[in-house]
Amino acid sequence: MGVWVVDLDWYFHTASVLGRAASKLANATGTVASDAVLDANCMAGNEEIGASWGAKYDTASSNTAEGAVSLSRAWSALAGRIYQAGVNHAWAEAEAGRGRIPTPGSLPSPPGISTPADPALASSVGDNGPGLVITLPGLDGAIGKPVPNADSFKLTRTATSWSTFATTIGETVGEVMHQVRRPDPSLPDAAAFYDAITSLGGPGDALSADAMSLSSLTSSFSAGVTTMRQRIDTEMYITAIELSGTAVVAVFATRVAGTVSIGAGARLVERRIARTGENIRVYISTLQGIASAIHAFTPLFQPTMKAMLDKQSSIPAEGFERNPDGTIKPTVRYFDRAKWEAWQRYLERGGDMDIDTWSRLYDQLLANGDQGRFFNEYVETMMGYDNRDEGWKNEYSNADIVPGRRWDFANPDLRELVENKSGRLDFDQLIADEEALQRGYNVTYNINGAYQYSASELAALERLEAEYPGQFIVNRIGG
Repeated sequence: MGVWVVDLDWYFHTASVLGRAASKLANATGTVASDAVLDANCMAGNEEIGASWGAKYDTASSNTAEGAVSLSRAWSALAGRIYQAGVNHAWAEAEAGRGRIPTPGSLPSPPGISTPADPALASSVGDNGPGLVITLPGLDGAIGKPVPNADSFKLTRTATSWSTFATTIGETVGEVMHQVRRPDPSLPDAAAFYDAITSLGGPGDALSADAMSLSSLTSSFSAGVTTMRQRIDTEMYITAIELSGTAVVAVFATRVAGTVSIGAGARLVERRIARTGENIRVYISTLQGIASAIHAFTPLFQPTMKAMLDKQSSIPAEGFERNPDGTIKPTVRYFDRAKWEAWQRYLERGGDMDIDTWSRLYDQLLANGDQGRFFNEYVETMMGYDNRDEGWKNEYSNADIVPGRRWDFANPDLRELVENKSGRLDFDQLIADEEALQRGYNVTYNINGAYQYSASELAALERLEAEYPGQFIVNRIGG
């Protein structure tokens, strides 16, 4: 049997590419969710046309966002497995006399963990008030149906958000495919990893296409709503002039409002009001035709793709369990990456609990992770910061790094600084952390994967990740 020539750089480079891609996609998904709270909330209105459009939109947008989360998790899980494979090969090379003993100081930084929770997008269906508020006697009856009360401003902003999201997904998938090179086929594990990576390109492209379709459909609905309101505005103005009155009409995002003073006879008023109502019904019907396009939308990202991504996100964790007769047998459980890495660290520290007992305790700790103190304890245990023998310290400060800054954990020998955040970020701390980065320290942020961070918070993290690759790491834990 020949000797493998192991290209360690392939493993660590590939893990780094996937880790950055997972984090970038998690940031983008979080931004879409944050935008939904501000813009998509109630944007479709709640009358018949808006509610029908919004119901379809809500399902499609949730499926797309959840699919992006699944892709992020899958990339992150692959990054962790590939990095660990590189570490294992490094040990094998060292033991064979072809390399130095791997240590945290001699290995590249591990890729960040991305296990974000599925985003809770705000519903686009909701009450925006009446679509037409105007003092024109008998007009409501002449129209015979509610005027749509969608918010065209919110629709436009949401369309832009989906377009940006689609571009980010497409770019990120492209970066992965172009930056990960095909490994030497003589390395079976690397070849298998590469096949898994390329298999995720199809779901990624489908998600990008679906996000762009959502952008187009939302933009079209917004344009239709705007056109309808402009026509109603013109109709009301002409009606007032024909009836020898005066009109003050204003078009708002969700309604046409104003006052009309009529100085014509009752019969003329009745006929003109009837014609005005008929014309407005036509404008509404035109919008209905535009809005109905969303019901022809068939997502490219299918449930089978999501199932494939979710399967890739689970990592087998080997353990042992006791049979009823007292004997021990091997067992396998499937964990997400954060839990899998915590299990590996537990074993490395000589833990003797069986995998099921440990898993139950881990889940119990995770359930309390939404509280700051519990989250800190949870991350400390999971990430191994409680191992003082390896040089980890808690509540660490050093005026020579950044005066007045205190980190939750640090390893001065490895120049590692750690901040845990169960909730919102502190921008002053991020400014101080960038000073530490500029002084050559590594900074890791462990953030709550289930917390909905604002677009500005996510942008701040993404900027530091981009400007300090491999030096500023974001772990999303507890999704």
